[in-house]
Amino acid sequence: MTHDPDQHASLGAMYSDYFLDYASYVILERAVPHLYDGLKPVQRRILHAMEELDDGRYNKVAGIVGNTMNYHPHGDQSISAAIVGLGQKELLIDTQGNWGNTLTGDGAAAGATRSPATARPPRATSRPA
Repeated sequence: MTHDPDQHASLGAMYSDYFLDYASYVILERAVPHLYDGLKPVQRRILHAMEELDDGRYNKVAGIVGNTMNYHPHGDQSISAAIVGLGQKELLIDTQGNWGNTLTGDGAAAGATRSPATARPPRATSRPA
């Protein structure tokens, strides 16, 4: 076995290139909201899981997290934090229970990660013309 310094230099350069490619992928595909709908992938997966569970009643956050884990491979804490973020904005999900307060600094620990909090997709209302 011989040590070839050029081989190690090219291997280091290869790993550097691969790391930059992967970091760019993570930033663009997971961390930045998509231009099409303004949602991150975890938020899109949560809404899909909520639509599957929708039976007209509120569902517990733990149940939504469990169903979302079928589609989101990054663990339950990231899903819970994303649900709390959506619930505190009160835009895409209808909430019930204690979801914390962004104005006072109460976050996920004081909000919907406990079992009493529930959520469901909002109902579309048809308005007569």
